[in-house]
Amino acid sequence: MAEPALAYLPDPAPCAALDAILAEDEHTLPETDGLPLADGRIQQGPLTYSRDALRFHLRHRNDHVAVEGDMFIYYVGRDDNGGPTLASVSPDIFVVYGVPDRPDRNSYVLWNEPDADIRFVLEIASPSTRRRDHTVKREVYASLGVAEYFLYDPPTRRRDARILGLRLRAGEYEDMPYEELPNGSSGVRSDSTGLVAYVDVEGELKWFDPASGQDLRSYDEVQHQVKEVEIELDAAKAQIADLEAQIQRLSGEV
Repeated sequence: MAEPALAYLPDPAPCAALDAILAEDEHTLPETDGLPLADGRIQQGPLTYSRDALRFHLRHRNDHVAVEGDMFIYYVGRDDNGGPTLASVSPDIFVVYGVPDRPDRNSYVLWNEPDADIRFVLEIASPSTRRRDHTVKREVYASLGVAEYFLYDPPTRRRDARILGLRLRAGEYEDMPYEELPNGSSGVRSDSTGLVAYVDVEGELKWFDPASGQDLRSYDEVQHQVKEVEIELDAAKAQIADLEAQIQRLSGEV
């Protein structure tokens, strides 16, 4: 189900259409629209990196913070006549406060979870979604009260990569300021995550942690470091075994 052009309806009047919507829940609503993911490698890379890195970074905040990706958020929308209609949006990455982080979750059904506070959304543009990310989704997320909306435009043959941060003020998004990082790059700070998003010299999206002074690493980078440590550990064990063998030989000669 694609996200509609019309946004959240905060206080719909009671009617049969609304009753039918509110009768739906996480188990009756679809988890997917049945269509294949449109994003190619240029979108999947930053999506996977951001989801895994943010999830790892926020793991100790508390039990009521969840980092999700490619999951439906269902809400009561407004149809062409102003009446209630079932609506959904599926952000690339979003951070939810106020509800338990459930690995078995199918979706977020907002009328059943009033404590779900979606504070952060990241959209990674593709040629087919860029215009919608900057227009329709901007209106939808503002109407849902999403405090921070970040948009990453990967590099193309015609345009350099860029990161844009928007903060919700009085129901409207305004551009967030850029700040200079220790590495000389310019980034946008997210209060919801405590991180600064920036684009490196190769046009890739990175998340800088001011507390540690380092970028969050991707899963592949962590796995590579683990493998290097394992190789060093095996070499150290072999060296220790060789030294022990030498000691035993010397002890036998005495």
